[in-house]
Amino acid sequence: MRIVGIVIALLVISTALVAQPSGQYLRLQGFPQHGYIEIPHDVLLDTPAMTVEAWVSVRDAHSSTACSSIAGKGYITGWWLGLCGTTMRSYFNGTASLRDGGVIPATPTTVWIHIAAVTDGTTRKHYINGNLVSQGAEAPRSVSTLPLRIGSDPNYDFMPEGGIDDLRIWKVARTQEQIRQTMFAPYILEANDVSGMFQGLEAWYRFEGDAMDSWRTHHGTIIGTGVGFAAAPAYRRHAVH
Repeated sequence: MRIVGIVIALLVISTALVAQPSGQYLRLQGFPQHGYIEIPHDVLLDTPAMTVEAWVSVRDAHSSTACSSIAGKGYITGWWLGLCGTTMRSYFNGTASLRDGGVIPATPTTVWIHIAAVTDGTTRKHYINGNLVSQGAEAPRSVSTLPLRIGSDPNYDFMPEGGIDDLRIWKVARTQEQIRQTMFAPYILEANDVSGMFQGLEAWYRFEGDAMDSWRTHHGTIIGTGVGFAAAPAYRRHAVH
């Protein structure tokens, strides 16, 4: 969905890039609306090692002292990714595994950033635009049998305002180099990944007017109100200081 030159990709290393997605993206009206995409439970969507990443341009619409859910599979016993105010927050092993780290600008559908939360079962890491912004010890493993929600969470139904694009779920803990290598990568079929660039990828939600998984078959259903799709302008970037 994004085609960029090598020079642009290299800039990620030294400066924070803001990307505007191409094609379409998931548009969320935000709380008090209660709409989301729901994907049936699958053990491959909640694994001991994981990476959850997406391009986002969202605002915490719940309140300045609460949180909004970007995606989650039940934060009480499983994993969750969202924002509290402008702070990026994740869980991977239930309530005991809360970790904050990184800033998500409150500029819905205007400033786009790439976020990634990674766990290898021992260490948790947060990345923004390919840069490590938080790292710490992981909590003991727990799992969830709840469905996956995008724009919500089965245990925390508060929708952010703004846009989400290219949400990808990996059943491996990706390195910083790997995250940078694929954060701008355009979509290809799994059968065409002869180089193994996407090895370990389990689901890829491109939001091209639907809730389908473009990589495998973890397809979703749109439930509730406040969820739609918007056409994005041409790709553009600028530095954030």
